[in-house]
Amino acid sequence: MRILASAFLLICVAIPAAAQSDASSKPAKIKRQPNLISAEEIDQIRNEVTDAADIVKRLRPQFLRSRGANSLGNAAGGSVMAVPKLIVDGSPVGDVSMLNQIPATNVREIRYLNSSDATTQFGTGYDGGAV
Repeated sequence: MRILASAFLLICVAIPAAAQSDASSKPAKIKRQPNLISAEEIDQIRNEVTDAADIVKRLRPQFLRSRGANSLGNAAGGSVMAVPKLIVDGSPVGDVSMLNQIPATNVREIRYLNSSDATTQFGTGYDGGAV
């Protein structure tokens, strides 16, 4: 019984110690959030990109995808695509096609708001969400 208890104690002490030594040898990995491109992520690629559009295309291309007319329940049956709007420092400036006019050096973080969150914050007209 003592041998079993000693073995259990040894395992309980050895496993966390081994895991701790492995964790300290690896560089810290940045936690990726689905609706946010953080400053740390941008800093890793800042020398490889020229504008905000390049940042989004490299790190979260899904921010730029339009929603189809069918996903919006378009009663008229048209083929209107809901394109995400662009908000810079809390002010609407157009749609996401204008991201290429913002230099990468001026970008601190990029967030995506889904249509309901964008509508709650900025009013109507954000069927495609907001970046």
